[in-house]
Amino acid sequence: IASLVASDKAKTPAEVVREGIEHLWEAMQACIERGIAAEGILPGGLNVRRRAHRLAERLRAKEAEGLVGDPLAPLDWLTVYAIAVNEENAAGGRVVTAPTNGAAGVVPSVARYYSRFIPGADGEGMQRFFLTSAAIGILYKENASISGAEVGCQGEVGVACSMAAGGLTAALGGSNGQIEHAAEIAMEHNLGMTCDPIG
Repeated sequence: IASLVASDKAKTPAEVVREGIEHLWEAMQACIERGIAAEGILPGGLNVRRRAHRLAERLRAKEAEGLVGDPLAPLDWLTVYAIAVNEENAAGGRVVTAPTNGAAGVVPSVARYYSRFIPGADGEGMQRFFLTSAAIGILYKENASISGAEVGCQGEVGVACSMAAGGLTAALGGSNGQIEHAAEIAMEHNLGMTCDPIG
């Protein structure tokens, strides 16, 4: 993974890479915010109601009541972030494919979790998160697939989970071995997952 990251930096000036990552992160954050703010029914004829807004309101109410000591609250927020992005995707909003639109909520939600809930989270950690996530995504794309149509949801959601797990481990200062283990364990829990879209 370190060699893939170094190779990318060798092809493109470091400042250009850094600015590109910041641009992607800004787009992901804006998507989360739009998804949390929006209410109503998603387009498509199935009358699916948006949930992220209401879930976020509940979490904010808990925080306002002083129930901040809940150790699972960060995971509740992580779920809200992922749902918000997925609802934006379903509504035709702007998302960052990571690695696909169908799995677009995984990487941004874990990145937001890192930036909001990890003490000492910083820009360098965020850069490591995205560079490592991208390197893992490239490995899957070049050696297997990121296409749900081709290999099932494991090729979309599984890859996104693998990217996010490896990226978070890198952001936390993990070794290459720890990054590889995190990426593998995340994929392992998605193996055999199939897609069955309605209609």
